[in-house]
Amino acid sequence: MKWRFGLALMAAVLAAVSATAQKVEMVIAGRGRMVFELYPDKAPKTVAKFLKLVDSGFYNGVRFHRVENNPRPFILVTGDPLTKNLPLDDPRIGTGGTGEKLPFEKNDLKFTNGTLGMVRDVRDENSADSQFFICNGDQRFLEGTYTAFGRVVEGLDVIKKIQLGDRIEVMRRLPE
Repeated sequence: MKWRFGLALMAAVLAAVSATAQKVEMVIAGRGRMVFELYPDKAPKTVAKFLKLVDSGFYNGVRFHRVENNPRPFILVTGDPLTKNLPLDDPRIGTGGTGEKLPFEKNDLKFTNGTLGMVRDVRDENSADSQFFICNGDQRFLEGTYTAFGRVVEGLDVIKKIQLGDRIEVMRRLPE
């Protein structure tokens, strides 16, 4: 009888863990690989949409269109589908997405090195779509104004290697 309780408890714990943290791999051409851990318990709508886009192949071939490292490390931005075909100096770069807006999901995640956050219009907190950023260093002033939804758990060194125009070869969900 005790072993049945133990198995049931273990199954419940594993179910809770898989419901709270999911992993996605991103491979950047010529730079390396990162693994993201996502937190659906902190930003459920954001994580659900992000995984839907990952699963559909939406991010494959998208480029990093904003890399802010001067005067100090800040953020790397990707997720605009227009970067697949347009030159990065086209004025439309940074405006693309799916057309499906996400609500702001305020949570207690900290914007530290490797945190993932949703890009949005500064005038509308409910305007996030497909574009996201990766913090290059601590950016605590972003807390409470942008939706944080995950963090880099493998490949933090790759963040410093990414340059403007680098392309995402593939993003895929990793098995739980």
